[in-house]
Amino acid sequence: MKYIIVIPLFIMLFYLLSFSKYNWRNNNRLAAIGSAVLGITAFTLACLVLFSGNYEL
Repeated sequence: MKYIIVIPLFIMLFYLLSFSKYNWRNNNRLAAIGSAVLGITAFTLACLVLFSGNYEL
């Protein structure tokens, strides 16, 4: 069940990274770096809580 939840998280990460790529191409470097860091951090934290916690779904 936990692995099924990771799929939408990965899709959201892919969307944010494509938005970062768009910003980078349009010379908006600060927004690109910020959205990439935010997306990677959110994905990592969600996976960390999901797989290391004692939560049952």
